[in-house]
Amino acid sequence: MEKSLINASLSTENLTFRRSSSPVSFEVTVNNDSDQFANFQLEISAPGENRNQAHSWYKITPEVAAAQPHGASTQFQVIILDTPIPGFVGIANLTVTIFSPQLRQQRRLLLRLKIEPDGGPTLLNVELPVRDFQVYPRNTVDIPVRVRNLGQQPVNVTLRFAGIEPLWLVGGAERRLLVDPGGQAEVRFQCQPPSVVQAPSQDYPFTIEATGNNSLPAKGEGNLEVLPIGFVEFTTTPKRQTIPTKSGWLRLPDWKSNSAPFELGFKNASNLKQQVNVRLQGRDWRKCTFGINPQDVNLNIGQTTKVLLEIKTKRPWVGIGKTLLLEARTELFDQRLGSTDPATHILELEVKPIIPLWLQMALLALLAALLALLLRPTSVSHTDIVQSVRLNGDVSSVVSGSDDCTLRRWRINTNLLTAGLEPEGIYPQSRIACGKPQQPQGLLAIPGQSVLALRFMPVDNNRVAAGLKNGVIQLWNIPTGEKIQELKDRKDPTGDIVFDLLYTKNSSYLFSGHGSGKVRIWSAPSQNNTFKPDPEQVIDLQRKQNLPGFQVRALTFSPDEKTLVIAGQFKRFLLWHWQQSQPSKQPNGFLLAQQKLEKLGGSAGQNDYVFGLAFVPSKTKEILATSDSDGWIRIWNLKQCKFINNSSPDKVTELDCQPLDQWDATKGAGAVRSLAFNENGSLLASGGDDGKVMVWFLTPEYKLDKAKAAEGKTIYQSSKKINSIDLKTSKEGTMIVSGDDDFQVKLNHL
Repeated sequence: MEKSLINASLSTENLTFRRSSSPVSFEVTVNNDSDQFANFQLEISAPGENRNQAHSWYKITPEVAAAQPHGASTQFQVIILDTPIPGFVGIANLTVTIFSPQLRQQRRLLLRLKIEPDGGPTLLNVELPVRDFQVYPRNTVDIPVRVRNLGQQPVNVTLRFAGIEPLWLVGGAERRLLVDPGGQAEVRFQCQPPSVVQAPSQDYPFTIEATGNNSLPAKGEGNLEVLPIGFVEFTTTPKRQTIPTKSGWLRLPDWKSNSAPFELGFKNASNLKQQVNVRLQGRDWRKCTFGINPQDVNLNIGQTTKVLLEIKTKRPWVGIGKTLLLEARTELFDQRLGSTDPATHILELEVKPIIPLWLQMALLALLAALLALLLRPTSVSHTDIVQSVRLNGDVSSVVSGSDDCTLRRWRINTNLLTAGLEPEGIYPQSRIACGKPQQPQGLLAIPGQSVLALRFMPVDNNRVAAGLKNGVIQLWNIPTGEKIQELKDRKDPTGDIVFDLLYTKNSSYLFSGHGSGKVRIWSAPSQNNTFKPDPEQVIDLQRKQNLPGFQVRALTFSPDEKTLVIAGQFKRFLLWHWQQSQPSKQPNGFLLAQQKLEKLGGSAGQNDYVFGLAFVPSKTKEILATSDSDGWIRIWNLKQCKFINNSSPDKVTELDCQPLDQWDATKGAGAVRSLAFNENGSLLASGGDDGKVMVWFLTPEYKLDKAKAAEGKTIYQSSKKINSIDLKTSKEGTMIVSGDDDFQVKLNHL
């Protein structure tokens, strides 16, 4: 027989418990008769007891005895809190089980528990299958309740819901039902909290009490959590302020005024009490100090409040002042609902000089007169690099695009001894672009991004397309400065830089070349209609060339519009035989053909580009000029090009072309970025990193005329690189416009 390693005894073997009275207790002493350390635990059971976890009828202290050595004893206290069998009166034999995981033995002891009535029987038992519930305001949740009849007679039961506002309960807070002997029934209370303001987010404990004839009440408990919902509205009034707040031409100098107030409004439309923290950030926040009154923004549910944000900054003594861009950002102490709506507001603070403008007018008028004598009327208006310039069809005006996020319009003044540019018109209401104040004269539009490409619509010349750094193409009306349309490939959500644009002569199609190596074709149903929102066709040149990283930098059409030339990275240009009548179909034979230009001293890499493309405007010839990142200009006769392999339409066909002539245009000073032919192809203009706008004279065979000027003719010299040129001929002569890194737009004529 196995030796018992657990020795245990009870403080009593008989115990009396009266329902609805104080708990009773007894002790269990356990001795470790083994030769090792051991833990001990107790478990109490009774025949027919209620095993529902919600019904805890006893408590043991301690729950687990720590490891005890040989011969040590532990005393457990067992407290009887309730009857093990609901509604039972009489003798119940309790089994006390002592066990040890280490000894792998157990010991059982018996105790007689006499259960006496408390003056009335408890024949009902209330059970909640689910005790915890969650719901949003104005939504409903079902709360199931089970009632069991432990007696021998049918009972008319009344269930009452308490702890939650009765108006929240659909159908009332009371239910009546008949429960058979020994049977059970289930009912549901439907709870619907009211509006957000009337139902704060918190826990709502509740009880459901069951009463019946000849039975004491029975209860079940649960908890309803109303979940957080709603928002905190954030407003500012006004969004633009001026220091000093009193303005006017005749105001006196006021050096004491250095602050301006903004009123911040908050409305708590949530079911949470909120505390709001306000801080100042943005481009110019370091130039300011600020204070908030009151400092603590505490919002009760449904409350609206206003606080005063006062911003201080230093004012200049003279000048036109400055505009500070600030951002008021809020944070919620309880972030379960995220942030305020919106989280930030942009504030503009116009800071005027201490000495009013009217006191500076005499000096400024004199200075303006001197500047008018010293400077040409084409004073620079751009505030950043000029990326693209275009002459309109009748050579009467110029449009320029810049990294300062503006389009500017210039009128060609032919009354001067030398043709010049004057800003034309004032269109946008805003004067801030890319975070900088802009001169209003000649400001055609503020696209909101750096402008890298421009093209006039050939038909009527009353619209200009602008390609932006974020991949958007904008169409602007020239006479009115109105934005007509925005185009962006919705299948490509990333910002796919637009490096060049190209219209067909009938303006029915617009081609765009992108930094992703894609060429997109946009179509318009007719000349007067806008373009379709999605491209008609997309050519992925990275995939077709199996050349990751390839960028499209330039586009041009042959004079007959049958060949599209695409130039870009890895120092190559491609020819695409395009059919305008069937733009979305593959042409027969091949889709694309490419000519690779080798870099001097090695093969072309990812930092080598073909930047410039230009065709001689003759429909009978296909004379193409290219310029590259090494500063070389090459002249090609495309009719003399041979196809090395005639692959499938999905592949790129290799070309074998030999240039008619080639020369180093910058003498190692960098890239040639832009090219343009005159009408008969006798002149080729170029602009590049050496800061020069050059004219090259060509022979009838389209070779460099070394007899006239082997080194070309410099018609304009900038201190920085030339990014774009355009050339057109009018009755006043040949006009060449240029844009450079020195923010200049210049016009010269031959």
